Amino acid sequence: MPDVDLGDPRFEYRPLPASPIAIALLMMTVLVAAVGLPLWSASRGFYGLWWLWGAPPVIVLLAIILGKPSSLRIYEKGLERPLPLWKRALGLRRAYTYDEVVNLYPRLYYVAGALMSPFAASVGTVEHLGLGLEFKDGSEAVLKFIPGTPRFSQGEEEGYRKVVEELRDIFEGLGRPWVAQVAEYSEEELEGMKRVAAKPLMSFPLIVLAFFSPVAIIPLLYTAVASMVVVDSILLTTIVLLGLSPTVAMLLTSLWRSRRRHHFLREISKFAEWTKATGTAKPPT
Repeated sequence: MPDVDLGDPRFEYRPLPASPIAIALLMMTVLVAAVGLPLWSASRGFYGLWWLWGAPPVIVLLAIILGKPSSLRIYEKGLERPLPLWKRALGLRRAYTYDEVVNLYPRLYYVAGALMSPFAASVGTVEHLGLGLEFKDGSEAVLKFIPGTPRFSQGEEEGYRKVVEELRDIFEGLGRPWVAQVAEYSEEELEGMKRVAAKPLMSFPLIVLAFFSPVAIIPLLYTAVASMVVVDSILLTTIVLLGLSPTVAMLLTSLWRSRRRHHFLREISKFAEWTKATGTAKPPT
């Protein structure tokens, strides 16, 4: 239930309980565990490292359960934003009146897990269109509209269109623009942000090298170490982590560059929304 007076309900959007990518990841880890564990035990003759195969699907399933979002509910006087289960369990605030909303604007976001794809990170196009919210207390939120199937485009989802129609109608009735506060940018600054945002996050050859390097590094390290000492579970784990380090470094770099890119896209979107609503490119100081 909302913890503030939001008035009569108008619209409810129920997001998918998990993204298609999360379900695909769960299926993949279950398949790897079902095939890998018997083969490992048959070749080694023991189950001492069963957790290397069993832990990944359990972790993914737990993440899906804890990340299950609540519904987006739109009322006459405010809205109740979706929150994952773990945030609801912590009692984080969900309900806001429209008076507390400073800015509302179209905003791109990565569907869950897409950023972890090296090839998606290379081209930077596996994104979906949602709504950015900024509140008077300084907090922010992104209203996500996850499609039923992955789409390699930035098209509008039906849920997005319906929510936009409701919120535009409400804000027009209140006599308010979607964006009330926005930084002032020159044409040169806007063009500069657009150029940076249009660039790939990382070069494709570097992505491929970092992604496939563990296939070579891990066997080479294992062979070198096994020729000197007996490889136990601790050594094997260390070898795997070292082998995965180039991929992890690539993903972290991609994440940092993606955040910078989305910051530029957010500012461009807010500025465009302000200009469209007011007919001027000169925000208030």
